[in-house]
Amino acid sequence: MKHNFKRLTILLAVVFATTGVSAQQNSKLRAEDGLFNHLSVGISTGLTGPGIDVAMPVHKLVTVRAGISGWSLGDIKFKAINTATEITEMQMVEDDAVRMAQMEDKVELALKPNFWNFYLLGEVHPFTNVPFYFSAGLFFGSKHFIDFRNTNEGALGFLYEANQKVEDYNRLFLTDYPPIGLKFGDYVFTADKNGNIDVRMKTNAVKPYIGIGFGQQLAKKHRLSLAVDAGLLFWGTPKFVLNDETEIKSSGKNSGITGALSWLKAWPNLEVRLAYKIF
Repeated sequence: MKHNFKRLTILLAVVFATTGVSAQQNSKLRAEDGLFNHLSVGISTGLTGPGIDVAMPVHKLVTVRAGISGWSLGDIKFKAINTATEITEMQMVEDDAVRMAQMEDKVELALKPNFWNFYLLGEVHPFTNVPFYFSAGLFFGSKHFIDFRNTNEGALGFLYEANQKVEDYNRLFLTDYPPIGLKFGDYVFTADKNGNIDVRMKTNAVKPYIGIGFGQQLAKKHRLSLAVDAGLLFWGTPKFVLNDETEIKSSGKNSGITGALSWLKAWPNLEVRLAYKIF
């Protein structure tokens, strides 16, 4: 992925350079094209969420676009396995806290996706008669893409107490018992001292973007314009963290959710934008 991103970056740099030279040599460009002499306001929808933005030219073939987009979905509820029920070692099972934790085999969790970003993009239109362009820039905003919480506020104190016992055993007897909590793929989400699961899937707050598009952000002859953009937001390798930002370690390396996160270093975007040219 890193090598592909470098290749795309080099390609885009070459496109910027060549289109800048061609712009100076092309005498057939429209006379009204210029620096900051047009402004459009647009609305968009896509995989980064609905958004609103403004666009203006900074060169005869280069447009700058800035805006905000995002979405926040409702809770997605599911039952997670309580790992206390998987403990079979007698010295642990005989502990009262662990025995109490084993009484409930599954607990309901709520998963809530949340994704908001400001963005600043530059768009190069290399052809004067074809509405095709390259785009690149930055998205900056949400670093917690998904939140996990128990649906019963403060009801998981029994998991916290049992996990404290596990940590005590590991410390005193140099054992290696896994944590007690709720299983999500290769991960175990432990409860905090308030009896809650509070886990986030964390990505980078600043996300480089590169893409291609077809259409116009600033109409040449009309007020309205339509454009379609496809690209990738490079947000790093996602991690699961507790509310104190402590990273949760996976029990697996190349399988399940852990394997999926290892290659999900970019978020895809497919966007449709409708714009109105103010002047």
